[in-house]
Amino acid sequence: MVDNKQWNLSDIFKVFLFYFFMTLVGIPAFLRLIKQISGLNLIEVFGQNVVTLSLSLIINILTCLYVFYIIRVGYGLSITSLGFTTRNWKRDVKFGLKHYLIVLPVIILAGYVVDFISRMFGVEPEQQEIINSILEESSLGVLTFMVFFGILAAPIIEELLFRGFLQSAVRTTFGKLKAIFISGLLFACVHLNAHVFLQIFILGLLLAYLFEKTGSLIAPITVHVFHNTATLAFLISFKYVLKSYV
Repeated sequence: MVDNKQWNLSDIFKVFLFYFFMTLVGIPAFLRLIKQISGLNLIEVFGQNVVTLSLSLIINILTCLYVFYIIRVGYGLSITSLGFTTRNWKRDVKFGLKHYLIVLPVIILAGYVVDFISRMFGVEPEQQEIINSILEESSLGVLTFMVFFGILAAPIIEELLFRGFLQSAVRTTFGKLKAIFISGLLFACVHLNAHVFLQIFILGLLLAYLFEKTGSLIAPITVHVFHNTATLAFLISFKYVLKSYV
């Protein structure tokens, strides 16, 4: 880093406070404001999925811009310090996919174990909200937007925030191993679903490990995109083809 400058835990707190404030307070306030000014209920006009994803995308972009502001203006650093570098990208892509294929059986097994234990205690597994939204959405245009968000926007934004920004700051305070653990843990927590927590935690640990080993966001972004693509491909297949057989 330039002159040993490095963003820290205080910066992480400010960024995630901004994100959660905009999500929990900003979105409802914006929707109420639009309704008061124009009498327009955006959810009734455009649908819950379109409004939610559109505003979520805007908030994520604003959060990333806030991160860039901290890095550039606050510390005078280039965004490459976040891991945005294509140097050795072919090696990083191969490295990421190789380790993903190794860890994938563990992720799948974790899902079966949690599902088995949940049903054993009479707890009905609760699907993630995004999965329910995809399975219930009837508009092809909206479904395409949701797939775009899941395959491209979410992986890039989440890797920037959790690996490039958060993990880098945690590493300087607690070291590499704890940084990997904390990054993976918080990544799983923000998905707000107990049923898939263990699977997302394992995936988060892998993504954090890849970032530490390569020093680049290329490997974790590649794995994240691949994982989400495979998941969404299965959901779309289930929605239109397999549902009548399963």
